[in-house]
Amino acid sequence: MRVDASTVLMYALIGVATGFLSGMFGIGGGPIRIPLLIMAGMPILHAYATNMFSIPFCSATGAYIHRNNITWKVTKPFTAGGITGISIASFFVGIVPATVLAAFLFFASILTTIGLYLRDLNDALYRKMRPTRPALFGGAMGANFISGMGGGSGGTLFAPLLSALNLPMRNAIATSHVACFFSSLFALSIYAYNGIVLIGPGILMSVTGMAGSFVGSSVSLRTNTATLRAELAILVVALAASVVYRTYG
Repeated sequence: MRVDASTVLMYALIGVATGFLSGMFGIGGGPIRIPLLIMAGMPILHAYATNMFSIPFCSATGAYIHRNNITWKVTKPFTAGGITGISIASFFVGIVPATVLAAFLFFASILTTIGLYLRDLNDALYRKMRPTRPALFGGAMGANFISGMGGGSGGTLFAPLLSALNLPMRNAIATSHVACFFSSLFALSIYAYNGIVLIGPGILMSVTGMAGSFVGSSVSLRTNTATLRAELAILVVALAASVVYRTYG
């Protein structure tokens, strides 16, 4: 793969942009980072692996900035589910057809958007939802398996899922950062074992991503929660729609 000054600049910009979104919404950034890396000339499997290299750094930065909002009692089962889902997915990357994955991802985006607004749509059902250990583990595992098959960390779905389980939006974003950090480390170890991580681009995007995540996290703490919820809903659906368009278009 040819690397010149323009490609290095592209990697740096990708790092800043996806880091900002990671900090702002508690997402891993894979659905944005991977397509951009492929457009920059990186082979798809290397893009999957190098994307995973960047996520722990951005998530750790976001978790530190949001540390006062982390709901620790739900972090352990949620993170365990996320690690399980992403580990399984990382072993089977490339086996599930892209068309099937795109359909599942779009369906999941609709469900997570409904979850963000569940209280407005059905207040009685929302009041019954609780972050029980089985719900946290199963939800995180499913989200990470679907996302992991596409090279992501599941973080795009984590915050909406936690919000649907009755966590306040800021707590959902903060807890999502912790789950993203640990689950992406496990996936990264599998990709590294397979020898497909590109260290140079990974380091560059990690450094620029941490800077972007710091800014995004700071902005997130100053943003109205209703605005955060609306912006995250739009982002989740838009990213899933872009995957469907690239797959079926």
